[in-house]
Amino acid sequence: YVPPERIVERVASLGYRAAAYTGTSAPADAERKDLLLRVGIAAFLSMNVMMFSLVVYASYFEPITASYGRYIPFLLMALATPSVFYCAAPILRIAWAGARAGVLRMESLLAMGILMAYGYSAVQTFRGDNRVYFDTACAIVTLVLTGKAIERGAKQRAMRALTLLHRLMPSKARLMLDGRERFVSVEALEPGAVFRVKSGERLPADGVVVEGRSHADESVLTGESAPVSKTVGDSVVCGSINTGGVLEIRVTRAGAESTLARIVRAVEQAAASRTKMERSVDRVARLFIPAVLALAVITFAAWQAHTGKPGTALMHAIAVLVIACPCALGIATPLALTAAVAAAGQRGILVSDTRVLETIRGVHMVILDKTGTATLGEFALLESAGDTTRMAELAAVEAWSEHPIAKALVAQVTGLPTAEDVTVFPGRGIAGSVNGTRYFLGNGALIEELAEPPGVESAGLPHLAGSLVYFGWQGEVRGALSFGDRVRPEAAALCADLRRRGIRSMLLSGDTRDATAGIASQIGADEWVAEALPERKVAIIRELQRQGTVVAMIGDGVNDAPSLAQADLGIALGTGADIAMQAAPLVLMGRSLAAVSETLDLARRAFTIVRQNLFWAFAYNVVGITLAMAGVLNPIMAAAAMVLSSLSVIGNSRRLAKS
Repeated sequence: YVPPERIVERVASLGYRAAAYTGTSAPADAERKDLLLRVGIAAFLSMNVMMFSLVVYASYFEPITASYGRYIPFLLMALATPSVFYCAAPILRIAWAGARAGVLRMESLLAMGILMAYGYSAVQTFRGDNRVYFDTACAIVTLVLTGKAIERGAKQRAMRALTLLHRLMPSKARLMLDGRERFVSVEALEPGAVFRVKSGERLPADGVVVEGRSHADESVLTGESAPVSKTVGDSVVCGSINTGGVLEIRVTRAGAESTLARIVRAVEQAAASRTKMERSVDRVARLFIPAVLALAVITFAAWQAHTGKPGTALMHAIAVLVIACPCALGIATPLALTAAVAAAGQRGILVSDTRVLETIRGVHMVILDKTGTATLGEFALLESAGDTTRMAELAAVEAWSEHPIAKALVAQVTGLPTAEDVTVFPGRGIAGSVNGTRYFLGNGALIEELAEPPGVESAGLPHLAGSLVYFGWQGEVRGALSFGDRVRPEAAALCADLRRRGIRSMLLSGDTRDATAGIASQIGADEWVAEALPERKVAIIRELQRQGTVVAMIGDGVNDAPSLAQADLGIALGTGADIAMQAAPLVLMGRSLAAVSETLDLARRAFTIVRQNLFWAFAYNVVGITLAMAGVLNPIMAAAAMVLSSLSVIGNSRRLAKS
């Protein structure tokens, strides 16, 4: 654990500023205003320096009064000094901090160019020579600061999704105490407390409706605009808007544990993560800057030898330093990836790590869990066989499970007794005690393990269609239940889209062979595996990875968490279990598998734009350095070209937000 103040101190030692993010834009606004003030002053001084420099330039062709020729350079230096040492102070500070740490940065090139132009001109001024280049120094400062202001605005727009999420966190809640309503800070809400939400208000915590009926707009979390009906017993999430009547809600998660707070942390983590491509560009940049310094020295030496004029040689060397500043190179990848994360968030796709966008482009196989993923998970009891007189006791045991089949059974029974000593067997079933009797429900594998002979095969049960759950008590099989589920309408379209992209699909389930094969046929999966326990699912993924297959796993249940963690890319449905969402770096907050195809498209577009950005950034530098060394570009033109290169990268990256 590193204390926040240590991080701030370390960042400050490198010449930058850092502050804890509080969800408000006050620190960023203050820095933006400071930068704009410096840009305005630099532009004003630069225009005046340019105007008075006309006198100096005119003296090259026509004689002027000696007093003018003597004092004009001092006037230019007086105007240029605040531009260099106040307006350009952030650039100089970062360059100096880098020099002290033995690190060369893009600001180092700019600082050397600015100080060389100013320093040479100052020496010339005191020597009485009017061949000065204060206008060059001021123009570089103005153009560079203008470029930085534009870059800052682009980065802030890309991170606006994160700021919006912070602003969606309510600060107050209507806490219900003894039937009365009290306004309290959201930090005062704890699990079990009851709060009230009126029409048009945002929910300050996750919870379960205990009184009232309404609709909730969850579009900010799921990307789906249709309001969702909410009544007693329904779950609600922090940040959604109550669009109907008054609701009273019992808190299940509040503060840092709420759904919205966890989403904010995930997006922050994504913004801080770095891809392999970004790290490669950083390594290139570290080698690039020393190479540029060497080229600048060569340029100065060559022009000095060719012309014998140190001023001319210095201007060409400065042009090399300025045009080669890798500003566009530095923002090419992170700006595009940040824009992609923000665009994904607007579609209800939560990316907690930008490396996801890099991984998803190389996926060879997508594995879908069956229940709740390939299907809607809306099970209903279709048929039953055997002794069904103890359905209440069986439902009491199943009430401890999150599986859709368990919920379907519980929904059939009212007045449940209390179950004790419950044991969950992931992927197989559940067992528990009610009034001293031990009950069990599960698939064939669990029944063969827990039940005494005659077991399943000789129990005389009739053949039932659908997903079968065998049940019994006191170590003996007593009957079976048949449950039916519906296939997600978009599952078949997803498999077809994956096949079009050259990606194989596999349906993986702990259900019976017949049930799994039927669903696989309906959705058009290329492969399927049935009766797979969580351990076997992980083993299947490992075997595929051993063969060189990059695997993406889509799941939503507790038993999917190990598989999601093992896969190269885990994709969890936001409607599923919390542990599944925590195990996956990519969460689909909506209810549709179509978001998988959207994510594939977004990743492809993001890295297409990254490659375009890098191409243009390198192309600008190669062409620009060549022209600067040849003497075609002067320092002012070089600074303008540097700004244009950054603008091209920014404009190209913004296409992600509009697509």
